[in-house]
Amino acid sequence: MLDQFDIKLLAALQQNSEVTQGELSQKVNLSATQCARRLERLRNEQYIQSVVAILNPAKLGFAVVAHTLVSLRAHTEGGNERLHRFIETAPEILECYSQTGDADFLMKVMTRDLDHLSQFLERMIRVTDNLASVKSSIVLKTLKKTTALPLQIVT
Repeated sequence: MLDQFDIKLLAALQQNSEVTQGELSQKVNLSATQCARRLERLRNEQYIQSVVAILNPAKLGFAVVAHTLVSLRAHTEGGNERLHRFIETAPEILECYSQTGDADFLMKVMTRDLDHLSQFLERMIRVTDNLASVKSSIVLKTLKKTTALPLQIVT
């Protein structure tokens, strides 16, 4: 069970995971020892899955983000193994969700340019003959992007 200090610790780490123990203890009004003990527990209990650097896609040459909806013709047990393997191994796919609704999968795809996106889509289409449709929407402008969970609504 999380208390207000755990929530404050997690919120502070979401904003800046490189904060020092001293700064962290000041932010949450706990001693450095108490912070360290709580952080260890939060890691052990998997509240903190990992700590990563968030890179700037534009600086690295990624200019296109697309949300791609994929619909299957048939849902057969084991019939989509090649597609699942493609999804797991394609570096362009940042996120993929199996979902309800009109499409079976929603993918967040990042590529260098439109030509790269086109090549990626062609590769995906060649993987299986079980695709009913593939529809991509290109992101024109990002209005909100965060990796922070809304901890203020955790009870």
